[in-house]
Amino acid sequence: MSKTTAILFIIVASVAECLGCKKAFAPKIIGVSAGYLVVEGVINSNAGDTTYIKLSRMTPVTSADTAKVEHNAVVTVEGSNNAAYQLSESGNGIYTASLGGLIPNAKYRLHIKTTDNREYLSDYLQAKATPPIDSIAYSVQNNGVQFYVYAHDPTGDTRYYRWDFDETFGYFSMYTSTYKIGPDSLPHFRIEQADKIRECYKTLQSKAVLLGSSAKLSKDEIDKEPVDFITQESGKISHGYSLLVRQYALTADAFNYWQNLKKNTEQIGTIFDAQPSEIQGNIHCLTNPAEPVAGYISASSVTAKRIFLDAQTTGLFVPTYLPPPEAGECGIGDIPVEPQSTFAARLNDLIISQNVVLISGVSPPGSSVITGYTYAWAPCVDCRAKAPLGTNTVPVFWPPSEHE
Repeated sequence: MSKTTAILFIIVASVAECLGCKKAFAPKIIGVSAGYLVVEGVINSNAGDTTYIKLSRMTPVTSADTAKVEHNAVVTVEGSNNAAYQLSESGNGIYTASLGGLIPNAKYRLHIKTTDNREYLSDYLQAKATPPIDSIAYSVQNNGVQFYVYAHDPTGDTRYYRWDFDETFGYFSMYTSTYKIGPDSLPHFRIEQADKIRECYKTLQSKAVLLGSSAKLSKDEIDKEPVDFITQESGKISHGYSLLVRQYALTADAFNYWQNLKKNTEQIGTIFDAQPSEIQGNIHCLTNPAEPVAGYISASSVTAKRIFLDAQTTGLFVPTYLPPPEAGECGIGDIPVEPQSTFAARLNDLIISQNVVLISGVSPPGSSVITGYTYAWAPCVDCRAKAPLGTNTVPVFWPPSEHE
């Protein structure tokens, strides 16, 4: 379970006493046991888009478990016009469905029934229309890149906005492997793109609560709202960086919920910060009305925009290789072909016992005959085995010139 959701009901904050003038905060909620339902997601009213609802259970803040997902629940979006859309579990407690576009004047709610026969119901929600993102801009500052979002609603009906994003970046392993082990347990050239394991791609989802409001402005405009910052030391722009920003229109109640959540998750730490507070969502347990439920469900269309950067675009100096592992951990060994009668067995034993990957063939000067092969520890050669443990499948949105 993420920090954002875990802190909904279990807020462990001990504000140190300052010269006896401040008392440590010790809310009763600290004694609450784990196991309460956490509901995350947005009822997506876009025709053709997918609604994602994630269900999990609270775990103690002292637990090593990051999440306890809720499997096999019956999750339904119900309309005030008697429409019903059932979601299917796609894995890891995530339930999905394409709702086919919701009726603008109807109201919708989320109905959940878990395997222990507990039922949960959200308040009715009228789907809001989210305006498009005007642009994603950036500036190079403080040895990094700051991204901003611009948006507006000419109808003036939005006023309250929320954003999240996916960031995708490329990274390299230290060595390039030109050989793989074939079905015959012998080395073969890596020819297909799927066999190339030096460059990988990693996608991460934002965790921060990103909000904006034009409620106090004469026009419904969002101007230069910060959404993401990456440092040059992170190496994320070394081999290309994609930022996909999603925008959600909120009601005033939803905005207040997320604003309180933001305060409780990001602004606690000193005696001058806002004190933690219990955050009330809009989901209720029908089976036991006294049981708290964490989360707030909204209904809206979702708009998105992507921007792509690389090191050359920003002008920043960035490392082409980012540990781990360190260079000193990436020594190269070699295995001779002779005696050929035992080569396949020796190679198989080497790969399994030492977790290594072949790099290249070795030939005597002036000869094309391969007499051996070099190898190194897998995380030094296979980008899939190296932190941050991405995939070598090129994203469909990745510019061709970046991986040719």
